[in-house]
Amino acid sequence: MRVLVLFLAAPALFAQTAETPTPVFTREGILRPGTNAANRLAPGNVVELYGQHLAPEPWCAENNTPPAPYPVEVCGVRVMVGTTPSELLFVGPGQINFKIPADAPTAGPVSIRVCVRGVCGAPVVVDLNTRTALLRLRGTAAVHMPAWIDVDAPPEYAVKYPCSDTPWSFGGYQFEVRRNDQLLSPATAWKDAMGHTVIGPCRAVAKPSPLPLHLLYDFDQPGVYSVRFTAFEPSNPTAPAYQSDWTDITVAPFDASQRDQWLQSMAEQVKSAPPETLIANVIPSLLAWPDEKALTVLLPLLALPAPVSTSDQMGYAGQFARYSLAAFSDQVLRQVIPPDRMLSLCPPNGRCRAEN
Repeated sequence: MRVLVLFLAAPALFAQTAETPTPVFTREGILRPGTNAANRLAPGNVVELYGQHLAPEPWCAENNTPPAPYPVEVCGVRVMVGTTPSELLFVGPGQINFKIPADAPTAGPVSIRVCVRGVCGAPVVVDLNTRTALLRLRGTAAVHMPAWIDVDAPPEYAVKYPCSDTPWSFGGYQFEVRRNDQLLSPATAWKDAMGHTVIGPCRAVAKPSPLPLHLLYDFDQPGVYSVRFTAFEPSNPTAPAYQSDWTDITVAPFDASQRDQWLQSMAEQVKSAPPETLIANVIPSLLAWPDEKALTVLLPLLALPAPVSTSDQMGYAGQFARYSLAAFSDQVLRQVIPPDRMLSLCPPNGRCRAEN
């Protein structure tokens, strides 16, 4: 009789397995929460995985958001990183949050596979890396338009911007750019108001941010450019801490009408954006091509009063805007701003560039 019971139970078990759809996901569906698009993965990272059929339906009686210590299986769902099961923080049909095992390789490819009640999807290979930065162009870039670069740094680092009171203060960060295998020379590096270029670590108030590559290089021709990023140790500005591989970005041709529409959107942001956005995005973006149109959009920010304390972010935005006048030629400044106003904006002689 016992043999008969086991024999009858077996078909039911196989039927349950056969009815479980195969989990499906792609590399693009593996993300780190709260990070930029480069999506660095390393041992110990919490990862969000998006796909289809990632959990049984209907759901079993287990908690799909278990408390720590996190289990390696929830309702028959397992996520394998290589041959090691991962801790599961959340499990659902379209999303799983899991932690890459601490003993996973620190560099190189590793496979990730989702199994639901014994049905395993195809493995997806990802690269783990703890010492190399990953780069990606944020949005699009075009001639005479901003080129912002997302830098996904190793886990113990964070890329911040700006590092001082001027848009050109990149702290201990360096970019190299090539076009047609030729290394390009950086654009003129304006000095800050104290007459020196900031090369040390970022100030404490700086926040993780993409970097405005267009402030260091003039993208005046369309085409494919290769970019490499290097960060230096905060305690030693000549010692590299980590670096990216050469990464290609595409710069589109100039489109005057698109730029005019973009400038209109920047003018709206000047009216309403918080000071953090003005400092870390709007003002540096306007300096991609410092002509009369860009200066006209920037003009309202020049009237902001000087900061009265270190926490006066709007005052800091006004100061940041005034220092950014160094990007504009004297001819452009004279065409837009009256001479007496220039004296108040850039004392004592109305010249905004430190070398003048």
